[in-house]
Amino acid sequence: MIGWRGQRDRRAARRGAEHEGRRVVVAADWAITLAVRRAAGGPLRVTPADVQEWAAEHFLLDVPADLAADVLTARLRLRGHA
Repeated sequence: MIGWRGQRDRRAARRGAEHEGRRVVVAADWAITLAVRRAAGGPLRVTPADVQEWAAEHFLLDVPADLAADVLTARLRLRGHA
């Protein structure tokens, strides 16, 4: 079987990027879940720093603040909190 040069490397890089993106979404979801539990019916307070902290603690992932804010906004809208 003939494989294209670099195709395996490109696939691996794409899979890695997709996996990292999913981990950021999971971190945002957990940050929202924990904020909802803390709020207990009061105002929901969750920040991109919460997402960054959760990702760093659980995934050893350094998430840029702008990415954390974008993902957090999207997940809040999806979950009906925005």
